[in-house]
Amino acid sequence: MKLKTTLPPLLAAASQWPITHFTNPKSLPKTTLFPSEMPLQLDTYEQARARLTAWPEYEQSPLLASPELAKGLGIGEIFLKDETYRFGVGSFKALGGAYVVDSIVAADESARCFSTASAGNHGVGLAWGCKRLGAECHVFLHGGVPERQAEKMRDFGATVHRVSGNYEASVEECKRRSAEEQWQVVQDVSWEGYTQIPKDIFSGYTVLAGEVVEQLQEMRAQSPTHVFVNAGVGGLASAVCAHLWARYGADRPRLVCVEPAAADCLMYSARQGRMAEIPPPEYETVQVGLDCKVPTQLAWDVLETGATDFVSVGDEVVAPCIELLTALESPLLAGESAVAGLAAVVGATAQPEIAAALGLNSDSRVVVVICEGKVK
Repeated sequence: MKLKTTLPPLLAAASQWPITHFTNPKSLPKTTLFPSEMPLQLDTYEQARARLTAWPEYEQSPLLASPELAKGLGIGEIFLKDETYRFGVGSFKALGGAYVVDSIVAADESARCFSTASAGNHGVGLAWGCKRLGAECHVFLHGGVPERQAEKMRDFGATVHRVSGNYEASVEECKRRSAEEQWQVVQDVSWEGYTQIPKDIFSGYTVLAGEVVEQLQEMRAQSPTHVFVNAGVGGLASAVCAHLWARYGADRPRLVCVEPAAADCLMYSARQGRMAEIPPPEYETVQVGLDCKVPTQLAWDVLETGATDFVSVGDEVVAPCIELLTALESPLLAGESAVAGLAAVVGATAQPEIAAALGLNSDSRVVVVICEGKVK
């Protein structure tokens, strides 16, 4: 009943939401099999899955079907991948950073000090991963990251270093300080000479996509036609894209990357025809976990031809979509960076030209990744 009263005014407002869509001109045809030269092949997924599922803390995050929401949006089915409580961390990020720390320590028990820069959730996930192994953790945060996120990292035992500037500045400071202190950087972006750890982080994220495949099979549901993934530098989006492409082949879903309008570096890169940094925005987004100005090369290697669509949404979508999730049959408490993909689906329902561009209709079977919980 709550959803029935929430959805009509939401859709009325969504008809005016600023939503931009760009069809990827380099997207390979669905019949193209996952190229063998791509990163994030199934063998790296299997390695990550074997290690992660051996942890006593591991369990699949829920995949929630919402027939009532699907009906209200005029689509066939919608499934929400709920990452709001993964490992008690509150996001999917521990699947990457904590997995890498575990792998490094397993290979070298003397490795006991790790560092990273973060826009929020990656730092929390790494801090949790270090705590479970008794390792030291240093996280570099720019000023836009809320103090409540910093406190969560400290709760897991991390030392937080505040940095002037944006996310990219925090990465550079992490690199500089870690070289001085001889800390092992566990960063979810790649640069020249630093690719293996980001690749391993993204391999951990593919486990999320593998869970979706298994859960849909358990539900005896058909494969999805669309998957909407929130995107910052593109790590999660590339992991989901690669895994579903490899698993489903010619039946792979349409992969839609959704970004804040003030940090749409993937869409901008697609428009430019190459990986590129966006011009300085007029404002900073409240979707802090997605506030990235340039993709990471490893992710772009997959998304440049694997993503079907790029969508950007304004910050006015955030609060109403968070509220929408609390009105579901199984309410979710999501964070500000969790709902961009959901907003794209809702907005398309209210804006027929966006729905047509995305191929969304009454036959569509949609998966949306709700990538973080509310930080208390």
